[in-house]
Amino acid sequence: MCKTSLSLYIYAAIVCYVVGECGPRLKYTWGDALQGSECPGPDGAPYPRHLVNRALKTGLGASMRQGRAARTLDPQIMRRALLDAHAGYSEGVMKPGNRTARASNPDTCGGGRLCRTRYNTTAPMYGVSLTSGQPVTIVQKFPDLLQQVVFEVCESTECSLVRGTCTQTYVPYLFLVLPLGPVTLTGQDYVLVESGCVCRQDAL
Repeated sequence: MCKTSLSLYIYAAIVCYVVGECGPRLKYTWGDALQGSECPGPDGAPYPRHLVNRALKTGLGASMRQGRAARTLDPQIMRRALLDAHAGYSEGVMKPGNRTARASNPDTCGGGRLCRTRYNTTAPMYGVSLTSGQPVTIVQKFPDLLQQVVFEVCESTECSLVRGTCTQTYVPYLFLVLPLGPVTLTGQDYVLVESGCVCRQDAL
């Protein structure tokens, strides 16, 4: 379905099509290991668990075993900690029992937000390398190694209170990936993840 020679932007468009019901619809990542879904990769093949297991038993696994002295933290505890930290950072309002946390209402004076957003956590299974523009498999092994991140996406295109356009922002996350990434000897690579929304005011 997807050739490695595709540009970053063309490939991102294919990602949006492939995602389906296997995780949040993000621009450069898809699949969610927390949902336990068998999300297809860029070539339509299932998640390569045998390659992940082999990588963890060789070089990646050796460095992980040396650095891991405590037991693995429960994925749901980590997820809640990430959401709580993000809520505190963005001064959002989270409703108990609601899977998707929402930022404070931009129409209230105290909210200070000009663009409405929503955020949640994901443990992406695939991504687009920021360094090469090629598809990569993000190493996820439930529950021993889950690379969870918080994403925050725009829910509006027009700014509140001022005339302007809401624009999605991104932040590069460093993931353990397959094939081994170029950034470090441990096989890491950068993948962009949605990080919020900014208001760009229209010219007067």
